[in-house]
Amino acid sequence: MITKLQQLIQGKFFWIALILLGIALEAVAFFYQYIMDEPPCILCIHFRLLVVALIVFSLLGLFLRSFKSANIILSSILLLTFIGMLERSYQLLGTERGFIQGECAATLNFPDWIAVDKWMPSFFEPWTSCGYTPKLFFNITMAEALTVFSIVMVLFAIAMLIASSSRR
Repeated sequence: MITKLQQLIQGKFFWIALILLGIALEAVAFFYQYIMDEPPCILCIHFRLLVVALIVFSLLGLFLRSFKSANIILSSILLLTFIGMLERSYQLLGTERGFIQGECAATLNFPDWIAVDKWMPSFFEPWTSCGYTPKLFFNITMAEALTVFSIVMVLFAIAMLIASSSRR
């Protein structure tokens, strides 16, 4: 099993699949924002930023996949990215369901050197406060789907980190 995962992480397909997954997630976000007219909240924007990180680190992985140390570092970064996604989606789910009480600001309040909401407001500017996510299908909300997705990806990333760290 470890050998198969090691082969997977060193192959082009793994990294291309992660890039395509990130692009698909961003496309769904655009679809819901601009076609379904569902405004994004700050937690949604945080999740989008983590998806951009996933795409960037997957691009790096595509080019550095033949180096064991790069695979270990990138697997660790991917795990941290997916943990961040899990935390943000859990916060969103908790806010939606009411088991987490918190404020959800209407601005990102990032420093000027990373003011993505000002650089690309059509994609990274929050339009509403948190507390509601749209239903996707079968009465599943976006917060529920993102939480389950994030759990699966954290488990997957743990397996990939173990595989990349193991000897051959």
